[in-house]
This record gives sequence, C-alpha cells and structure tokens, in this order.
Amino acid sequence: MPSLTLSSGARLNYAEIGSGTPLVLIHGSPGDGRAWSRVTKHLLPNTRILIPDLPGYGESDPLARGLTRRTEAIAVAIGELIDLCCEPAWLCGHSYGGNVALHAALRRREHVAGLALFEPVFMRALDLVGDRSSRVDAQAFCTTYLARVELAEPDAIGLMIDFWSGAGSYAKMSERQKHFLNEAAAKNAEDVRASFAEVITARQLASFDRPVIIGCGGESPPLAAKIAGALARLLPGAELRSLPGAAHNMLDSHPFEVATSIDGFRELRVLAGTALG
Repeated sequence: MPSLTLSSGARLNYAEIGSGTPLVLIHGSPGDGRAWSRVTKHLLPNTRILIPDLPGYGESDPLARGLTRRTEAIAVAIGELIDLCCEPAWLCGHSYGGNVALHAALRRREHVAGLALFEPVFMRALDLVGDRSSRVDAQAFCTTYLARVELAEPDAIGLMIDFWSGAGSYAKMSERQKHFLNEAAAKNAEDVRASFAEVITARQLASFDRPVIIGCGGESPPLAAKIAGALARLLPGAELRSLPGAAHNMLDSHPFEVATSIDGFRELRVLAGTALG
C-alpha cells in the first residue's frame, strides 16, 4: 500500500483503486480504510478511489500528543492527500470521518468538487442552530461513555456501538470485531472529545459553495437526523438523503445504497455542470 509523508514528517497510509475522477473516502472512529471495502465494490469504475487510514489508525502514524484541535489536525493530513489528486476531488466521510471531510473541504475548497457526508457526528451544528437540548443530551451520554473508557471498563465501546447502530448491535459482533473495537476504545474516546470541541463558525459553513449531500439512515437514532438536519440548514444548497432501513453501520449493512448515493450525486453534478457549460 502506498503512503504519503506529510509536511509534519508523519506517514499517512492509504489505498488507491482505479483511475478517473478522484474520490477520497474517509472512515469513521474507531476504524481504518477497510471500513469502505464493501462500498467500493459498488462504485462506478471510472473513479480513482483513495482511502486513507486516519492518523493513529491502521498503518498511519499517530498525531502528536497534546493537540487541542484534533479534527483540524487530521483534516490537514487529508488536505495533503487531496493535493496528490492534481484535480478537484470528491470527498466522502462517514461518522467522525464526516467531520474530518467537512474540515478538509473548508480548508481546501479550491481542490474539492463536492462533499458527501454520511451521518457526520458534527455536534457543532446543534450549537449553531440553537438546539441546546439535543447537544446537552448527547454530551451527557458521551460523558458517561468517556468515564467508562477512562476506567478501562471491558466492552465500554459497546455503549457507543449500540447507541448509534441500535441496541444489541455490539452483542451480534464477532469476537474479532469486539477485540478490535476494545483495543481502539481509547482512540475513539479522543475522537469523541474532539467532536464536541470543534469551533467552525456559521459564516464558514455558509461560505462553502460546493455541492453537498448529507445521508442519514432511516433506522438511526434521532440524534443522527438532528445533526444532519442542522448541518443541511447551515450549508447552502445541501441536500438531505435518507437511506431506508439503514442505521449508523450503513457501510456494512447497506453498501450498495451508500455507493449509489455517492455515484448518483456525482453524476448529477457533472451532468449539470456540462449542461451549464
């Protein structure tokens, strides 16, 4: 697998598939680039797909310790990967990867063709639209979760899995999957904290002039829809898409629907641009 040496000197590992219009797929937390393996099988063939392991995951080097703006630091790394494309790339992020994709798109908008976010955990959107109740409830749950991770409680990560993907989802996982998740719980806790510490402004979001879709599972918790709806209000021209029957684990349960949402969005925008041109 190729890797990119970042300006910081750290190494960012990524997979590359196919050729054509560049598409960068950003995984959620905890996870690595393999999270997209089922989705990539259904994507259009005329696509150059780049799938990074976020810093600290997979084979990528971790971030420096003590960073106060974790999501922004990760987005800087993704921005350097986007620069490799030599033409505007489509960015797609799932869960915390959606937060990273949004930050990267705002930083590198001149190198971004469009943005697809599937259930981003962008808590900042709730603040910006004045939905204090949802924000407080989400933070209360996450505070309990973080305390259990801090105590190294076995299977604490199961709380997060069941919250987003439905009660009993963690119990249905294989022992191999559970082991991976438990090993990554501390890193996930860092990402959870980062999702509550973002400082993007409403003005920054309102100035983003690239096409955006925000996908949400029909079976996901209400919080996912509230975040998606809030973010759609803040990003001009953003389109909400529902994936019936899907929950937060949609990359595994509904890979075809996720892929067709990405491809359909990209194709429509290309055709629209051709017609206008």
